[in-house]
Amino acid sequence: MLSNPNEIKEDLGKAALKRWAGGAMGAIRAGIMLELAATAGWVLIAFGVGAAAGNIVQSINPAAPLALAALGAVLRAASAWAAETVLAQAGRKMIAAARKEVFNTASLAGASFLGGEPSGARTAQIMDRTEKLAGYASRWKPGIAMALAGPLVILVATATRSWLAAVILFVTVSILPLFIWLTASETAARGRAQQDALDHLAGAFQARAAQSGIIRAFRAVTRERAEIERASAELRERTMAILRTAFLSTAVMEFFASVSIALVAVYIGFKLLGVFPFETGETLTLASGLTALLLVPEFFAPIRKLSTLHHDRADASAAARMLAPWIESAKGAAPARLAPFRRPPTIDFKNATLAHPDGNEIRNVNFKARPGAVTVIAGPSGSGKTTCLLALIGRTSVAAGAIEIDGAPISMNASLADSIAFVGQTPWLGEGTIEENIALAAPDASPHKIKAAAQTAGVMRFADEPRGGLQQRLGRHGAGLSGGQRQRIAMARAILRNAPILLLDEPTTQLDPDAEAEFIDLLKALAKEKTVVIATHSPALITAADNIVTLQPESIEVAAC
Repeated sequence: MLSNPNEIKEDLGKAALKRWAGGAMGAIRAGIMLELAATAGWVLIAFGVGAAAGNIVQSINPAAPLALAALGAVLRAASAWAAETVLAQAGRKMIAAARKEVFNTASLAGASFLGGEPSGARTAQIMDRTEKLAGYASRWKPGIAMALAGPLVILVATATRSWLAAVILFVTVSILPLFIWLTASETAARGRAQQDALDHLAGAFQARAAQSGIIRAFRAVTRERAEIERASAELRERTMAILRTAFLSTAVMEFFASVSIALVAVYIGFKLLGVFPFETGETLTLASGLTALLLVPEFFAPIRKLSTLHHDRADASAAARMLAPWIESAKGAAPARLAPFRRPPTIDFKNATLAHPDGNEIRNVNFKARPGAVTVIAGPSGSGKTTCLLALIGRTSVAAGAIEIDGAPISMNASLADSIAFVGQTPWLGEGTIEENIALAAPDASPHKIKAAAQTAGVMRFADEPRGGLQQRLGRHGAGLSGGQRQRIAMARAILRNAPILLLDEPTTQLDPDAEAEFIDLLKALAKEKTVVIATHSPALITAADNIVTLQPESIEVAAC
Protein backbone atom coordinates (compact mmCIF):
# COMPACT_ATOMS: atom_id res chain seq x y z
CA MET A 1 0.00 0.00 0.00
CA LEU A 2 1.37 3.42 -0.99
CA SER A 3 1.72 5.93 1.85
CA ASN A 4 4.38 8.31 0.58
CA PRO A 5 2.69 11.31 -1.12
CA ASN A 6 5.29 11.29 -3.89
CA GLU A 7 4.68 7.60 -4.53
CA ILE A 8 0.92 8.20 -4.63
CA LYS A 9 1.36 11.04 -7.13
CA GLU A 10 3.68 8.88 -9.23
CA ASP A 11 1.19 6.00 -9.22
CA LEU A 12 -1.75 8.25 -10.12
CA GLY A 13 0.31 9.90 -12.85
CA LYS A 14 1.23 6.56 -14.45
CA ALA A 15 -2.39 5.43 -14.34
CA ALA A 16 -3.50 8.72 -15.93
CA LEU A 17 -0.92 8.44 -18.73
CA LYS A 18 -2.11 4.92 -19.49
CA ARG A 19 -5.74 6.07 -19.42
CA TRP A 20 -5.23 9.11 -21.65
CA ALA A 21 -3.06 7.17 -24.10
CA GLY A 22 -5.71 4.44 -24.35
CA GLY A 23 -7.77 6.26 -26.95
CA ALA A 24 -4.67 6.91 -29.04
CA MET A 25 -3.28 3.36 -28.96
CA GLY A 26 -4.77 2.47 -32.36
CA ALA A 27 -2.99 5.40 -33.99
CA ILE A 28 0.21 4.65 -32.02
CA ARG A 29 0.25 1.03 -33.20
CA ALA A 30 -0.40 2.11 -36.77
CA GLY A 31 2.45 4.62 -36.53
CA ILE A 32 4.84 1.96 -35.19
CA MET A 33 3.97 -0.40 -38.06
CA LEU A 34 4.58 2.40 -40.56
CA GLU A 35 7.94 3.21 -38.95
CA LEU A 36 8.88 -0.49 -39.18
CA ALA A 37 7.93 -0.33 -42.85
CA ALA A 38 10.29 2.65 -43.22
CA THR A 39 13.05 0.58 -41.58
CA ALA A 40 12.30 -2.24 -44.01
CA GLY A 41 12.63 0.31 -46.80
CA TRP A 42 16.17 1.11 -45.61
CA VAL A 43 17.02 -2.61 -45.59
CA LEU A 44 15.91 -2.79 -49.23
CA ILE A 45 18.05 0.26 -50.05
CA ALA A 46 21.12 -1.27 -48.37
CA PHE A 47 20.69 -4.65 -50.08
CA GLY A 48 19.99 -3.02 -53.43
CA VAL A 49 22.98 -0.63 -53.32
CA GLY A 50 25.31 -3.36 -52.04
CA ALA A 51 24.24 -5.80 -54.73
CA ALA A 52 24.47 -3.11 -57.42
CA ALA A 53 28.05 -2.29 -56.38
CA GLY A 54 28.96 -5.96 -56.49
CA ASN A 55 27.40 -6.33 -59.95
CA ILE A 56 29.28 -3.30 -61.27
CA VAL A 57 32.61 -4.73 -60.06
CA GLN A 58 31.77 -8.02 -61.77
CA SER A 59 30.54 -6.25 -64.94
CA ILE A 60 26.94 -7.42 -64.38
CA ASN A 61 23.94 -5.20 -65.15
CA PRO A 62 22.98 -3.45 -61.84
CA ALA A 63 19.45 -2.51 -63.00
CA ALA A 64 17.61 -5.10 -60.88
CA PRO A 65 19.31 -4.30 -57.53
CA LEU A 66 19.03 -0.56 -58.25
CA ALA A 67 15.31 -1.02 -58.85
CA LEU A 68 15.14 -2.78 -55.48
CA ALA A 69 16.92 0.18 -53.88
CA ALA A 70 14.54 2.63 -55.59
CA LEU A 71 11.56 0.62 -54.29
CA GLY A 72 13.05 0.80 -50.80
CA ALA A 73 13.49 4.58 -51.10
CA VAL A 74 9.84 5.03 -52.12
CA LEU A 75 8.67 2.71 -49.32
CA ARG A 76 10.77 4.54 -46.76
CA ALA A 77 9.65 8.03 -47.78
CA ALA A 78 5.95 7.11 -47.99
CA SER A 79 6.00 5.19 -44.70
CA ALA A 80 7.86 7.92 -42.84
CA TRP A 81 5.39 10.58 -44.04
CA ALA A 82 2.39 8.42 -43.14
CA ALA A 83 3.87 7.55 -39.73
CA GLU A 84 4.42 11.22 -38.90
CA THR A 85 0.84 12.06 -39.89
CA VAL A 86 -0.71 9.19 -37.92
CA LEU A 87 1.40 9.78 -34.82
CA ALA A 88 0.62 13.51 -34.82
CA GLN A 89 -3.03 12.48 -34.70
CA ALA A 90 -2.24 10.18 -31.76
CA GLY A 91 -0.75 13.13 -29.89
CA ARG A 92 -3.86 15.22 -30.50
CA LYS A 93 -6.07 12.38 -29.27
CA MET A 94 -4.13 12.10 -26.03
CA ILE A 95 -4.36 15.84 -25.41
CA ALA A 96 -8.09 15.72 -26.10
CA ALA A 97 -8.57 12.80 -23.68
CA ALA A 98 -6.76 14.61 -20.87
CA ARG A 99 -8.59 17.90 -21.40
CA LYS A 100 -11.92 16.12 -21.63
CA GLU A 101 -11.29 14.50 -18.24
CA VAL A 102 -10.29 17.84 -16.71
CA PHE A 103 -13.35 19.66 -18.06
CA ASN A 104 -15.72 16.79 -17.20
CA THR A 105 -14.38 16.88 -13.66
CA ALA A 106 -14.89 20.64 -13.54
CA SER A 107 -18.45 20.15 -14.78
CA LEU A 108 -19.18 17.60 -12.04
CA ALA A 109 -17.27 19.22 -9.18
CA GLY A 110 -18.19 22.81 -9.95
CA ALA A 111 -16.09 25.93 -10.31
CA SER A 112 -14.38 25.31 -6.95
CA PHE A 113 -12.39 22.60 -8.72
CA LEU A 114 -10.52 25.37 -10.55
CA GLY A 115 -9.74 27.30 -7.37
CA GLY A 116 -6.64 27.19 -5.20
CA GLU A 117 -4.33 28.70 -7.82
CA PRO A 118 -4.22 32.01 -9.75
CA SER A 119 -6.26 31.80 -12.94
CA GLY A 120 -3.12 32.19 -15.05
CA ALA A 121 -1.51 29.19 -13.36
CA ARG A 122 -4.69 27.12 -13.79
CA THR A 123 -4.81 28.04 -17.47
CA ALA A 124 -1.18 26.99 -17.88
CA GLN A 125 -1.86 23.73 -16.08
CA ILE A 126 -4.88 22.85 -18.18
CA MET A 127 -3.65 24.05 -21.56
CA ASP A 128 0.16 24.04 -21.46
CA ARG A 129 0.61 20.93 -19.35
CA THR A 130 -1.84 18.86 -21.37
CA GLU A 131 -0.06 20.08 -24.51
CA LYS A 132 3.05 18.36 -23.15
CA LEU A 133 1.23 15.01 -23.44
CA ALA A 134 1.36 15.09 -27.25
CA GLY A 135 5.00 14.05 -27.35
CA TYR A 136 4.28 11.03 -25.15
CA ALA A 137 1.85 9.57 -27.70
CA SER A 138 3.38 10.86 -30.92
CA ARG A 139 7.08 10.39 -30.14
CA TRP A 140 7.91 8.60 -26.89
CA LYS A 141 5.58 5.56 -27.13
CA PRO A 142 6.49 4.78 -30.76
CA GLY A 143 10.09 5.75 -30.02
CA ILE A 144 10.49 3.18 -27.23
CA ALA A 145 8.90 0.51 -29.42
CA MET A 146 11.14 1.35 -32.36
CA ALA A 147 14.23 1.39 -30.10
CA LEU A 148 13.54 -2.31 -29.51
CA ALA A 149 12.03 -3.48 -32.80
CA GLY A 150 14.04 -1.35 -35.25
CA PRO A 151 17.53 -2.47 -34.14
CA LEU A 152 16.31 -6.06 -34.04
CA VAL A 153 15.24 -5.89 -37.70
CA ILE A 154 18.59 -4.33 -38.67
CA LEU A 155 20.51 -6.85 -36.54
CA VAL A 156 18.87 -9.78 -38.32
CA ALA A 157 19.50 -8.20 -41.72
CA THR A 158 23.15 -7.49 -40.80
CA ALA A 159 23.63 -11.06 -39.55
CA THR A 160 22.70 -12.37 -43.03
CA ARG A 161 25.63 -10.37 -44.43
CA SER A 162 28.17 -10.68 -41.59
CA TRP A 163 27.58 -12.46 -38.28
CA LEU A 164 30.59 -10.80 -36.62
CA ALA A 165 29.37 -7.31 -37.54
CA ALA A 166 26.05 -8.23 -35.93
CA VAL A 167 27.88 -9.42 -32.78
CA ILE A 168 29.81 -6.11 -32.58
CA LEU A 169 26.55 -4.18 -32.78
CA PHE A 170 24.89 -6.35 -30.12
CA VAL A 171 27.77 -6.03 -27.66
CA THR A 172 27.97 -2.26 -28.13
CA VAL A 173 24.27 -1.68 -27.64
CA SER A 174 24.02 -3.92 -24.55
CA ILE A 175 25.80 -1.33 -22.36
CA LEU A 176 23.41 1.49 -23.23
CA PRO A 177 20.31 0.67 -21.07
CA LEU A 178 22.02 1.71 -17.80
CA PHE A 179 23.05 5.06 -19.26
CA ILE A 180 19.57 5.62 -20.72
CA TRP A 181 17.99 4.92 -17.32
CA LEU A 182 20.29 7.39 -15.57
CA THR A 183 19.62 10.21 -18.04
CA ALA A 184 15.86 9.50 -18.01
CA SER A 185 15.70 9.89 -14.21
CA GLU A 186 17.60 13.18 -14.33
CA THR A 187 15.48 14.50 -17.20
CA ALA A 188 12.23 13.65 -15.36
CA ALA A 189 13.28 15.60 -12.26
CA ARG A 190 14.34 18.63 -14.28
CA GLY A 191 11.13 18.43 -16.35
CA ARG A 192 8.96 18.67 -13.23
CA ALA A 193 10.90 21.68 -12.01
CA GLN A 194 10.60 23.40 -15.40
CA GLN A 195 6.81 22.93 -15.53
CA ASP A 196 6.42 24.28 -11.99
CA ALA A 197 8.39 27.35 -13.06
CA LEU A 198 6.11 27.76 -16.10
CA ASP A 199 3.00 27.62 -13.88
CA HIS A 200 4.52 30.23 -11.54
CA LEU A 201 5.34 32.58 -14.41
CA ALA A 202 1.89 32.19 -15.99
CA GLY A 203 0.14 32.86 -12.68
CA ALA A 204 2.32 35.85 -11.85
CA PHE A 205 1.92 37.40 -15.29
CA GLN A 206 -1.86 36.93 -15.46
CA ALA A 207 -2.43 38.31 -11.96
CA ARG A 208 -0.41 41.44 -12.70
CA ALA A 209 -1.95 41.92 -16.14
CA ALA A 210 -5.43 41.76 -14.59
CA GLN A 211 -4.46 44.38 -11.95
CA SER A 212 -2.34 46.58 -14.21
CA GLY A 213 -4.43 49.67 -13.47
CA ILE A 214 -3.99 49.31 -9.70
CA ILE A 215 -0.27 48.64 -10.12
CA ARG A 216 0.14 51.87 -12.12
CA ALA A 217 -2.00 53.82 -9.67
CA PHE A 218 0.21 52.81 -6.74
CA ARG A 219 3.41 53.29 -8.78
CA ALA A 220 4.46 49.68 -8.30
CA VAL A 221 5.41 48.98 -11.91
CA THR A 222 9.14 48.62 -11.19
CA ARG A 223 8.58 46.27 -8.26
CA GLU A 224 6.09 44.06 -10.09
CA ARG A 225 8.24 44.01 -13.22
CA ALA A 226 11.10 42.71 -11.09
CA GLU A 227 8.89 39.85 -9.88
CA ILE A 228 8.03 38.90 -13.46
CA GLU A 229 11.71 39.06 -14.36
CA ARG A 230 12.57 36.73 -11.45
CA ALA A 231 9.93 34.23 -12.56
CA SER A 232 11.19 34.45 -16.16
CA ALA A 233 14.78 33.92 -15.06
CA GLU A 234 13.78 30.87 -13.04
CA LEU A 235 12.00 29.37 -16.07
CA ARG A 236 14.99 30.13 -18.29
CA GLU A 237 17.42 28.47 -15.86
CA ARG A 238 15.32 25.34 -15.52
CA THR A 239 14.80 25.10 -19.28
CA MET A 240 18.54 25.37 -19.84
CA ALA A 241 19.10 22.63 -17.27
CA ILE A 242 16.90 20.32 -19.34
CA LEU A 243 18.79 21.24 -22.50
CA ARG A 244 22.15 20.55 -20.83
CA THR A 245 20.98 17.09 -19.83
CA ALA A 246 19.64 16.43 -23.34
CA PHE A 247 22.91 17.56 -24.96
CA LEU A 248 24.94 15.33 -22.61
CA SER A 249 22.70 12.37 -23.38
CA THR A 250 23.02 12.95 -27.13
CA ALA A 251 26.80 13.35 -26.94
CA VAL A 252 27.31 10.07 -25.07
CA MET A 253 24.96 8.25 -27.43
CA GLU A 254 26.82 9.60 -30.45
CA PHE A 255 30.10 8.47 -28.90
CA PHE A 256 28.95 4.87 -28.50
CA ALA A 257 27.37 4.83 -31.96
CA SER A 258 30.51 6.24 -33.58
CA VAL A 259 32.74 3.69 -31.85
CA SER A 260 30.46 0.84 -32.90
CA ILE A 261 30.27 2.00 -36.53
CA ALA A 262 34.04 2.47 -36.60
CA LEU A 263 34.63 -1.06 -35.28
CA VAL A 264 32.35 -2.56 -37.92
CA ALA A 265 33.96 -0.46 -40.66
CA VAL A 266 37.49 -1.47 -39.58
CA TYR A 267 36.53 -5.15 -39.46
CA ILE A 268 34.87 -5.11 -42.90
CA GLY A 269 37.71 -3.09 -44.47
CA PHE A 270 40.41 -5.39 -43.13
CA LYS A 271 38.36 -8.44 -44.08
CA LEU A 272 37.90 -7.25 -47.67
CA LEU A 273 41.62 -6.47 -47.91
CA GLY A 274 42.42 -9.92 -46.55
CA VAL A 275 44.57 -8.58 -43.70
CA PHE A 276 42.25 -9.26 -40.74
CA PRO A 277 44.50 -11.07 -38.20
CA PHE A 278 41.94 -13.64 -36.99
CA GLU A 279 39.85 -16.27 -38.72
CA THR A 280 36.15 -15.46 -38.43
CA GLY A 281 34.66 -18.33 -40.36
CA GLU A 282 32.97 -16.08 -42.93
CA THR A 283 33.88 -14.76 -46.36
CA LEU A 284 32.92 -11.17 -47.12
CA THR A 285 32.32 -9.84 -50.60
CA LEU A 286 32.05 -6.23 -51.65
CA ALA A 287 28.28 -6.62 -51.87
CA SER A 288 27.84 -8.13 -48.40
CA GLY A 289 30.37 -5.80 -46.78
CA LEU A 290 28.87 -2.64 -48.29
CA THR A 291 25.38 -3.82 -47.34
CA ALA A 292 26.45 -4.32 -43.73
CA LEU A 293 28.11 -0.90 -43.62
CA LEU A 294 24.94 0.75 -44.92
CA LEU A 295 22.81 -1.07 -42.34
CA VAL A 296 24.91 -0.15 -39.29
CA PRO A 297 23.94 3.58 -39.05
CA GLU A 298 20.26 2.62 -39.24
CA PHE A 299 20.81 0.23 -36.31
CA PHE A 300 21.55 3.20 -34.02
CA ALA A 301 19.05 5.63 -35.56
CA PRO A 302 16.04 4.73 -33.35
CA ILE A 303 18.28 4.50 -30.25
CA ARG A 304 19.74 7.94 -31.03
CA LYS A 305 16.22 9.24 -31.47
CA LEU A 306 15.16 7.71 -28.16
CA SER A 307 17.90 9.58 -26.32
CA THR A 308 16.40 12.87 -27.53
CA LEU A 309 12.86 11.81 -26.62
CA HIS A 310 13.33 11.47 -22.88
CA HIS A 311 12.21 15.06 -22.40
CA ASP A 312 8.87 14.11 -24.04
CA ARG A 313 8.40 11.35 -21.49
CA ALA A 314 9.60 13.59 -18.67
CA ASP A 315 7.24 16.42 -19.67
CA ALA A 316 4.29 14.05 -19.92
CA SER A 317 5.11 12.38 -16.60
CA ALA A 318 5.45 15.74 -14.87
CA ALA A 319 2.13 16.91 -16.32
CA ALA A 320 0.32 13.72 -15.32
CA ARG A 321 1.92 13.76 -11.87
CA MET A 322 0.38 17.19 -11.28
CA LEU A 323 -2.97 16.76 -13.07
CA ALA A 324 -3.93 13.24 -11.93
CA PRO A 325 -3.99 13.86 -8.13
CA TRP A 326 -5.82 17.14 -8.72
CA ILE A 327 -8.48 15.38 -10.79
CA GLU A 328 -8.78 12.47 -8.35
CA SER A 329 -9.24 14.75 -5.35
CA ALA A 330 -12.00 16.64 -7.17
CA LYS A 331 -13.76 13.44 -8.25
CA GLY A 332 -13.98 12.31 -4.65
CA ALA A 333 -15.43 15.65 -3.55
CA ALA A 334 -17.77 16.15 -6.51
CA PRO A 335 -21.35 16.70 -5.37
CA ALA A 336 -24.02 14.25 -6.43
CA ARG A 337 -26.28 15.94 -8.96
CA LEU A 338 -29.97 15.46 -8.25
CA ALA A 339 -32.35 14.89 -11.15
CA PRO A 340 -33.83 18.16 -12.44
CA PHE A 341 -37.24 19.19 -11.10
CA ARG A 342 -40.11 19.63 -13.51
CA ARG A 343 -41.78 22.33 -11.39
CA PRO A 344 -40.54 24.90 -8.86
CA PRO A 345 -39.93 23.20 -5.49
CA THR A 346 -40.20 24.43 -1.93
CA ILE A 347 -36.73 24.83 -0.37
CA ASP A 348 -36.58 24.52 3.42
CA PHE A 349 -33.43 25.14 5.50
CA LYS A 350 -34.04 23.45 8.87
CA ASN A 351 -31.52 24.42 11.52
CA ALA A 352 -28.81 23.81 8.89
CA THR A 353 -25.09 24.12 9.55
CA LEU A 354 -23.25 24.86 6.32
CA ALA A 355 -19.55 24.00 6.10
CA HIS A 356 -17.52 26.11 3.70
CA PRO A 357 -14.27 24.71 2.15
CA ASP A 358 -12.29 27.54 3.80
CA GLY A 359 -13.13 26.11 7.24
CA ASN A 360 -15.95 28.49 8.16
CA GLU A 361 -19.33 27.21 9.32
CA ILE A 362 -22.71 28.96 9.28
CA ARG A 363 -24.91 27.62 12.03
CA ASN A 364 -28.67 27.52 12.67
CA VAL A 365 -29.91 28.62 9.25
CA ASN A 366 -33.71 28.44 9.15
CA PHE A 367 -35.90 29.70 6.32
CA LYS A 368 -38.32 28.46 3.67
CA ALA A 369 -38.41 29.59 0.02
CA ARG A 370 -41.70 28.86 -1.72
CA PRO A 371 -42.57 28.73 -5.44
CA GLY A 372 -44.07 31.93 -6.83
CA ALA A 373 -42.44 34.10 -4.16
CA VAL A 374 -39.26 36.15 -3.94
CA THR A 375 -37.19 35.15 -0.92
CA VAL A 376 -34.45 37.58 0.08
CA ILE A 377 -31.52 36.66 2.34
CA ALA A 378 -30.32 39.88 3.94
CA GLY A 379 -27.58 40.70 6.37
CA PRO A 380 -24.20 42.42 6.60
CA SER A 381 -21.18 41.30 4.62
CA GLY A 382 -19.73 38.06 5.95
CA SER A 383 -22.98 36.82 7.47
CA GLY A 384 -23.21 33.88 5.03
CA LYS A 385 -25.75 35.00 2.44
CA THR A 386 -23.79 33.69 -0.55
CA THR A 387 -22.93 30.48 1.32
CA CYS A 388 -26.63 29.65 1.58
CA LEU A 389 -26.94 29.91 -2.20
CA LEU A 390 -23.81 27.85 -2.78
CA ALA A 391 -25.17 25.09 -0.54
CA LEU A 392 -27.87 24.43 -3.12
CA ILE A 393 -25.36 23.84 -5.92
CA GLY A 394 -23.03 21.64 -3.87
CA ARG A 395 -20.31 24.24 -3.32
CA THR A 396 -20.77 24.02 0.47
CA SER A 397 -21.86 20.95 2.41
CA VAL A 398 -24.55 20.45 5.06
CA ALA A 399 -22.65 19.51 8.24
CA ALA A 400 -25.70 19.36 10.47
CA GLY A 401 -29.43 19.95 10.29
CA ALA A 402 -31.04 19.57 6.88
CA ILE A 403 -32.06 21.19 3.64
CA GLU A 404 -35.37 19.78 2.43
CA ILE A 405 -36.72 20.01 -1.11
CA ASP A 406 -40.49 19.52 -1.22
CA GLY A 407 -40.23 17.87 2.18
CA ALA A 408 -37.45 15.42 1.28
CA PRO A 409 -33.98 16.07 2.77
CA ILE A 410 -31.13 16.23 0.30
CA SER A 411 -27.93 14.35 1.06
CA MET A 412 -24.90 15.95 2.69
CA ASN A 413 -23.00 16.43 -0.59
CA ALA A 414 -25.81 16.89 -3.10
CA SER A 415 -26.34 19.54 -5.76
CA LEU A 416 -29.47 20.99 -7.35
CA ALA A 417 -27.35 22.52 -10.12
CA ASP A 418 -29.37 20.88 -12.91
CA SER A 419 -32.50 22.65 -11.62
CA ILE A 420 -30.89 26.04 -10.98
CA ALA A 421 -30.05 29.21 -12.89
CA PHE A 422 -27.44 31.14 -10.92
CA VAL A 423 -26.45 34.78 -11.41
CA GLY A 424 -23.43 35.84 -9.37
CA GLN A 425 -22.15 39.25 -8.35
CA THR A 426 -19.67 39.44 -11.23
CA PRO A 427 -21.11 37.47 -14.19
CA TRP A 428 -18.52 35.81 -16.39
CA LEU A 429 -18.47 36.83 -20.04
CA GLY A 430 -16.10 35.43 -22.64
CA GLU A 431 -14.71 36.73 -25.90
CA GLY A 432 -17.35 36.30 -28.57
CA THR A 433 -20.75 37.69 -29.53
CA ILE A 434 -23.50 38.62 -27.10
CA GLU A 435 -25.56 35.82 -28.59
CA GLU A 436 -22.83 33.27 -27.91
CA ASN A 437 -22.52 34.44 -24.31
CA ILE A 438 -26.27 34.12 -23.71
CA ALA A 439 -26.37 30.72 -25.46
CA LEU A 440 -23.95 29.26 -22.89
CA ALA A 441 -27.05 28.51 -20.78
CA ALA A 442 -28.63 26.42 -23.55
CA PRO A 443 -26.26 25.69 -26.46
CA ASP A 444 -29.03 24.08 -28.51
CA ALA A 445 -31.42 27.02 -28.20
CA SER A 446 -32.68 28.60 -31.40
CA PRO A 447 -31.75 32.19 -32.32
CA HIS A 448 -35.39 33.13 -31.75
CA LYS A 449 -35.35 31.90 -28.13
CA ILE A 450 -32.03 33.62 -27.49
CA LYS A 451 -33.38 36.91 -28.83
CA ALA A 452 -36.56 36.56 -26.76
CA ALA A 453 -34.50 36.05 -23.58
CA ALA A 454 -32.35 39.06 -24.49
CA GLN A 455 -35.42 41.25 -25.00
CA THR A 456 -36.95 40.13 -21.68
CA ALA A 457 -33.72 40.96 -19.82
CA GLY A 458 -33.35 44.33 -21.53
CA VAL A 459 -30.22 43.40 -23.47
CA MET A 460 -31.61 44.77 -26.73
CA ARG A 461 -31.51 48.30 -25.31
CA PHE A 462 -27.74 48.42 -25.73
CA ALA A 463 -27.39 45.65 -28.30
CA ASP A 464 -29.17 47.60 -31.02
CA GLU A 465 -28.82 46.93 -34.72
CA PRO A 466 -26.43 49.81 -35.54
CA ARG A 467 -23.95 48.21 -33.16
CA GLY A 468 -24.47 44.74 -34.58
CA GLY A 469 -27.32 43.56 -32.39
CA LEU A 470 -26.70 40.24 -30.68
CA GLN A 471 -23.79 39.68 -33.07
CA GLN A 472 -21.89 42.51 -31.40
CA ARG A 473 -18.53 41.08 -30.29
CA LEU A 474 -17.34 41.42 -26.72
CA GLY A 475 -13.79 41.59 -25.44
CA ARG A 476 -12.35 39.57 -22.60
CA HIS A 477 -14.68 39.55 -19.56
CA GLY A 478 -17.12 41.70 -21.51
CA ALA A 479 -14.69 44.57 -21.96
CA GLY A 480 -16.51 47.68 -23.16
CA LEU A 481 -19.75 46.96 -21.28
CA SER A 482 -20.87 48.54 -18.04
CA GLY A 483 -21.52 46.42 -14.96
CA GLY A 484 -25.26 46.77 -15.46
CA GLN A 485 -25.05 45.64 -19.08
CA ARG A 486 -23.06 42.56 -18.06
CA GLN A 487 -25.70 41.85 -15.43
CA ARG A 488 -28.46 42.02 -18.06
CA ILE A 489 -26.63 39.51 -20.25
CA ALA A 490 -26.32 37.21 -17.24
CA MET A 491 -30.06 37.57 -16.59
CA ALA A 492 -30.80 36.76 -20.23
CA ARG A 493 -28.68 33.64 -19.79
CA ALA A 494 -30.71 32.68 -16.69
CA ILE A 495 -34.00 33.30 -18.50
CA LEU A 496 -32.89 31.15 -21.44
CA ARG A 497 -31.94 28.31 -19.09
CA ASN A 498 -35.54 28.37 -17.80
CA ALA A 499 -34.68 26.47 -14.62
CA PRO A 500 -37.34 26.08 -11.89
CA ILE A 501 -35.01 27.62 -9.27
CA LEU A 502 -33.43 31.06 -9.72
CA LEU A 503 -30.59 32.10 -7.41
CA LEU A 504 -29.18 35.63 -7.53
CA ASP A 505 -26.25 37.04 -5.59
CA GLU A 506 -26.29 40.85 -5.27
CA PRO A 507 -27.92 41.26 -8.72
CA THR A 508 -28.52 45.02 -8.51
CA THR A 509 -25.25 46.35 -7.08
CA GLN A 510 -24.27 47.82 -10.46
CA LEU A 511 -27.70 49.18 -11.45
CA ASP A 512 -28.95 52.72 -11.02
CA PRO A 513 -32.28 53.23 -9.16
CA ASP A 514 -34.38 53.30 -12.35
CA ALA A 515 -32.72 50.15 -13.70
CA GLU A 516 -33.11 48.48 -10.30
CA ALA A 517 -36.83 49.24 -10.23
CA GLU A 518 -37.16 47.78 -13.71
CA PHE A 519 -35.18 44.72 -12.61
CA ILE A 520 -37.53 44.19 -9.66
CA ASP A 521 -40.54 44.22 -11.99
CA LEU A 522 -38.82 41.60 -14.18
CA LEU A 523 -38.03 39.53 -11.10
CA LYS A 524 -41.65 39.64 -9.92
CA ALA A 525 -42.79 38.38 -13.32
CA LEU A 526 -40.24 35.57 -13.35
CA ALA A 527 -41.06 34.53 -9.77
CA LYS A 528 -44.61 33.51 -10.75
CA GLU A 529 -43.19 30.32 -12.28
CA LYS A 530 -40.04 29.84 -10.22
CA THR A 531 -38.59 29.52 -6.76
CA VAL A 532 -36.48 32.68 -6.41
CA VAL A 533 -33.83 33.19 -3.70
CA ILE A 534 -31.73 36.38 -3.61
CA ALA A 535 -28.77 37.35 -1.46
CA THR A 536 -28.62 41.14 -1.26
CA HIS A 537 -27.99 44.33 0.71
CA SER A 538 -30.34 46.36 -1.50
CA PRO A 539 -33.13 48.09 0.47
CA ALA A 540 -35.29 48.18 -2.68
CA LEU A 541 -35.01 44.43 -3.19
CA ILE A 542 -35.62 43.75 0.49
CA THR A 543 -38.74 45.92 0.40
CA ALA A 544 -40.05 44.12 -2.70
CA ALA A 545 -39.46 40.63 -1.25
CA ASP A 546 -42.27 38.29 -0.27
CA ASN A 547 -40.10 36.61 2.35
CA ILE A 548 -37.12 38.12 4.18
CA VAL A 549 -34.43 36.13 5.99
CA THR A 550 -31.88 38.09 8.03
CA LEU A 551 -28.53 36.53 8.87
CA GLN A 552 -26.12 37.84 11.48
CA PRO A 553 -22.31 37.51 11.60
CA GLU A 554 -22.66 35.69 14.94
CA SER A 555 -23.86 32.63 13.00
CA ILE A 556 -20.36 32.31 11.50
CA GLU A 557 -17.94 30.04 13.32
CA VAL A 558 -14.36 29.47 12.23
CA ALA A 559 -13.28 25.86 12.46
CA ALA A 560 -10.12 25.17 14.44
CA CYS A 561 -7.06 24.43 12.32
